[in-house]
Amino acid sequence: MVNKAINRFLTPARSFAASMLNEGLAPGRAAGAVFVGIFIAHVPIYGFQAVAALGLAVYFGLNKPLTLAATFINNPLLQPFLVGASVMLGQFILTGEVRPFKIPELSMKGLKEGFSVFAIGSISLGVILGGVASLITYVFLHLRISAEPRRRERTRFVNQLFAKCGGSDRGFVRWKLRLDRIFEILAAEDLGSGVAIDLGCGHGIALGFAAFEDRGRRVVGCDLNRGRIAAAQQAFTGMNAGFRAGDVRDFELPRAGLILILDVLQYLNADEQLALVERCCGALEPDGKFIFRVHDRERGLLSRLSLAFDRIIFLAGRAGVKPLMLSAAEYRGALESAGMLIEERRFRNRLPLAHIVFIARKIKP
Repeated sequence: MVNKAINRFLTPARSFAASMLNEGLAPGRAAGAVFVGIFIAHVPIYGFQAVAALGLAVYFGLNKPLTLAATFINNPLLQPFLVGASVMLGQFILTGEVRPFKIPELSMKGLKEGFSVFAIGSISLGVILGGVASLITYVFLHLRISAEPRRRERTRFVNQLFAKCGGSDRGFVRWKLRLDRIFEILAAEDLGSGVAIDLGCGHGIALGFAAFEDRGRRVVGCDLNRGRIAAAQQAFTGMNAGFRAGDVRDFELPRAGLILILDVLQYLNADEQLALVERCCGALEPDGKFIFRVHDRERGLLSRLSLAFDRIIFLAGRAGVKPLMLSAAEYRGALESAGMLIEERRFRNRLPLAHIVFIARKIKP
């Protein structure tokens, strides 16, 4: 009874929150919300800025949480710099000169002149910063949305595949798709045709992306985790799929149009990694693709965080070895020796992890 009562309260609350967060998030309206929020944050009506921003968001039909969030540019950390820049800008607008910041005379005339300079400069600075931020917001969302439909359709397809699996497996797949940016890259990439293989496939999420365009495509996965393999077998029931619990080093590779390795190489020693890369290149059909992900060792603090994260995962999973990542040059050399055309993409995941994705294509004879 208690759970039902809680659900009756939480369901409409979640719906309301989702509608608030998603309203008016088209690039133009989102840019408008950012502009209004930043502009109002610079209007000297302290104590009423949030109310004014929300009022304008309601009037113009803008995203209210985004508008309100943009007002927080005027915070204690940035406020001294914004005040100084506003005064200098105001002086330039009124006199044509940039003068050093100084406290106005403590007289009615001095305070009035000082406030006029500050108000004109602050409003002008709000227009400038709001314009720049709204332009950046528009460009970012426009580029993101252009690729969004492909990823959204594939994400929905994969989530539907796992709808019949257990709650923990469904939850893992759902959050993996949200947090791991590798799926944005796969969604935007032409994954070709022919047999698709994923070594260290886990639940087989990436193979779901590969099968999206052709539901009859043969997909093959291998992973040491028997629980995840069982979930993949259940999810891909009725499809042309084969999953096996086993070691990727012993997996016999059929001829394939696509081979994926997303989170496995760091479990192997250097010789085993390079040998596996060579085997994958040799198993590809002409014009086939080999896509694999490794940690980027050249990103300073992010690289150290990535290695630390892997060490925690290895320790929790009792891997019995330490993670090992070779340099990008070593992976590149192995691919070049196999006669592959190579593309490298460096990216930072939503977690503070730095990765490189190698997309190698086998040259037609």
